[in-house]
Amino acid sequence: MKLTQLKVNGALINAFIERWRPETHTFHLKCGEATITLQDVSVLLGIPVDGRPLIGNTNIDWFELFHELLGVMPDDAAIDGNSIKLSWLSSHFANIHDFTGNQEGLERFARAWILRFIGGVMFVDKSSKRVHLKYLQFMRDLRECSSYAWGAAVLGNLYREMCIATDYNIKSIGGFTLLIQLWTWERCPTLAPSVIPPQQQNAPLGYRQ
Repeated sequence: MKLTQLKVNGALINAFIERWRPETHTFHLKCGEATITLQDVSVLLGIPVDGRPLIGNTNIDWFELFHELLGVMPDDAAIDGNSIKLSWLSSHFANIHDFTGNQEGLERFARAWILRFIGGVMFVDKSSKRVHLKYLQFMRDLRECSSYAWGAAVLGNLYREMCIATDYNIKSIGGFTLLIQLWTWERCPTLAPSVIPPQQQNAPLGYRQ
């Protein structure tokens, strides 16, 4: 969550996408080729890369599941296919104090917050305005939510988005692009900010304050 405070350098991201080799999943650098690894995801982002794979059922009525787990049904204006607008989630789950009456209410608020984080940071689509409801199935039991290898899924999704972005007809990119920037700063120090504050205890390496 703290990492989202960092501003993404679009020019830096574009420069590295131009050096991306889809056939090998590597960046072409002056010193050779390198790639973002699961270790980078774990160290830089602090997201778990070990655990159960993020594989689920696709034969689900997503909005029935949404109503079951979040207790509300979005209006038609908030729906885009099997996705929901992040702005709708933000407005309907804006204040945690509205959900503190019981455990079920708190769990619904937590699911909405996690869903917003997934769509706004981890698995960003090209619009940056919506999130697919397929991720909700991994939040049915919040005690199991952290048992999934979210970091591996984030990296796989980012690889896919970078491969798509190498097509000259594509004008934008989705995925956790901040990871590219953090990896670039770590592996190519000359491109990093001139002053990097010390690492904060118990925080991912990518967050330095």
